[in-house]
Amino acid sequence: MAARRVADALLFLLAAAIPLSTTAMEGAVLALGALTLFTAARRQSPVRATPLDGVLGLFYATLALSTVVSGHLREATGWARLWVVLTYFVVFWWLRDRRQTIRFVYVLVGAGATAAAYGLLQHATGADWYRAALGRPLLVHPREAGGAGYAIVGFFRNYLTFAHTMLFPLAWATALAIGGAVAALGAAALLVLAIAFSTARGVWLATVAVVAVLALIARGRPAAFAVAGLAAAALLGFAVSRDLRHEAAQMFGLGGPNVGRVAIYEANLDIIHAHPVLGLGFGRYQAAALPYYTTHPLADRRSHAHSDYLQIAAEAGLTGLAAFALLFAVALRRGWTAIADAPDATVRATAAGAWAGIVGFLVGGITQYNFGDNEVAIAMWTALAVLMRLREP
Repeated sequence: MAARRVADALLFLLAAAIPLSTTAMEGAVLALGALTLFTAARRQSPVRATPLDGVLGLFYATLALSTVVSGHLREATGWARLWVVLTYFVVFWWLRDRRQTIRFVYVLVGAGATAAAYGLLQHATGADWYRAALGRPLLVHPREAGGAGYAIVGFFRNYLTFAHTMLFPLAWATALAIGGAVAALGAAALLVLAIAFSTARGVWLATVAVVAVLALIARGRPAAFAVAGLAAAALLGFAVSRDLRHEAAQMFGLGGPNVGRVAIYEANLDIIHAHPVLGLGFGRYQAAALPYYTTHPLADRRSHAHSDYLQIAAEAGLTGLAAFALLFAVALRRGWTAIADAPDATVRATAAGAWAGIVGFLVGGITQYNFGDNEVAIAMWTALAVLMRLREP
């Protein structure tokens, strides 16, 4: 019972931390992992099979094979970041039941609304009280020189990780709002505006995908009202901000501010062409990819491919990309059961929010390697654990 109470506290710390603190969310996951080992030693472990064990094993085995075949295991330092998959297991194992899972999501949405409100204050004033109080360098600055406002970073390292992480509380808040929760609609409106003013353009597309998926799942008049309210909030943001309109106008161009990103994509397509089956070897990107950038000098960053799909294909080949696609196809297929068989509207909304959040993650991953950002990956594995947990009583 004592271990269970500790686990409950850590779960709710994780829920609150996902929108508020990378350090706290990582600490909560590691503490839940340590608690799992402690209870296993006492033969009181909650460990049991999950619905995704087989496909997760296949995915990571494929990544490992690519590393081994490369013959450069010591260069594969990228494996160190994949510990965050522990999030999926410890959240799934320690959530007691559907009731606790729903409370967990409520805490996360509340924390997300708080982060969004703080972010909107940042946009208007440039405030960064969190880092100022800790004596850290301030990270809030105009997205482009001459901008009228500040790109929102919230409590994160930059505007991209903030926006990608906020997709998950947005998805749950929107799903709950469609279910009739007025407070959730307010939280969703704050989150939509905060994501808009983060100026993370790839996340704008992911936001549209999240809201559209939820509207299709729910249908009916409540869904139409909720979607109309969120659309009005977003349009208001673009109407009052010349900077947002300027960013939106450049979203799909190949020139101007997108030249560097296009060059990154071209370099990674060269890698895939040269190593189509198993790639460079998973985890070796920063050591092995640099020669391919020499013919693409306009690439402004060389740390990763700025796309989940190009990154996985470059590191683990088309085989790894197929395993990645299979993982999420199976996850969404099995997660749909939680929506279809939900015993009541609240469980259905919570499952739908998790499902739509994962879709948003996949859309956002087209233009950003969000699978490699701990704070975003922890939020994603948490949503996946919630979705799988809601399949059970």
